[in-house]
Amino acid sequence: MFSKFFGIGVLAIFVAGMAEPACAQSLAGKTVRIIVPYAAGGTGDVVARVLAQEITQKTGQTIVVEDRPGASSIVGSEFAARATPDGTTILLVENPFILSPILFPGHYDPVTSFEPLCYVAATPAVLAVSSKSDIHTLADFLQQAKAKLGAVSYGSTGPASIVHIAGELLKRDAKVDITYVPYPGSPPAMNATLAGTITAVMANYSDLKGQIDSGALRAIAVPAKKRAQPLPDVPTLAESGFNDLDAAVWFGFVAPAKTPKETLTQLSQYISDAVKSEGVADRLKSQGMFISLFCGAEFGNFLSDQKNTYTTFAREFDIKP
Repeated sequence: MFSKFFGIGVLAIFVAGMAEPACAQSLAGKTVRIIVPYAAGGTGDVVARVLAQEITQKTGQTIVVEDRPGASSIVGSEFAARATPDGTTILLVENPFILSPILFPGHYDPVTSFEPLCYVAATPAVLAVSSKSDIHTLADFLQQAKAKLGAVSYGSTGPASIVHIAGELLKRDAKVDITYVPYPGSPPAMNATLAGTITAVMANYSDLKGQIDSGALRAIAVPAKKRAQPLPDVPTLAESGFNDLDAAVWFGFVAPAKTPKETLTQLSQYISDAVKSEGVADRLKSQGMFISLFCGAEFGNFLSDQKNTYTTFAREFDIKP
């Protein structure tokens, strides 16, 4: 009798002991794809590849990065939304992940079509002019705009990017007439500023870092609530009495809706552990990005807030695709 019940007890303990590792190892032997909805070589692609390499080294989990650019990130994002929700497909997300479905509805919803994993890093936005310009401060920039109606201009990725919205807010708050010039990316807007074709560029610090460090560009303002870590002497728009919109470009990861909770936990842990690695922080910082880690419900709340903010601005400024 004792051996009978002892055997049952051992079996129960064995089964109970196996249950937890089964969840913890749900991705073992599988390949996880990180979908990047942008072209290879961009900032988001760099974030994805740095973390993929670190996760593989730390855990042995096979991670591959798959670039699926197109339609302001909609192509890759919609592909990820339709993927099997088993943890083998996750999506790198940036600001356009929120704005694109507002401008092009019907493809996916940034909140209901996905489960939040982690927000990992951000790069501040910067308003900069050529160092050859006689503009040295934001006050100089606005003074010229008031003195020469329509002659002062700024360029950015856009239209309908977060930096475009930041520029429109500045125009509204400062009550100045500044010509907006959209570009397909930050590099051509930066080059146009350096060439004197436009007055200023509003772009990610990570895209302007090289030219700012070399002295070719002069940063005159940061559209954010607080000064940017790499530019401590550059004032924010909020300090000058304008809107405190944070136009930083952020990077995070989401999974398709209905991915099991235990799988979400495992993926979030992978990402968190990788981000906390000193080597990852150093590599991202060298590219002009700075770690800011929060996961799960907190990231989900952030995405909801971003959706509300972008919806409001899109209506307020009548932003069209």
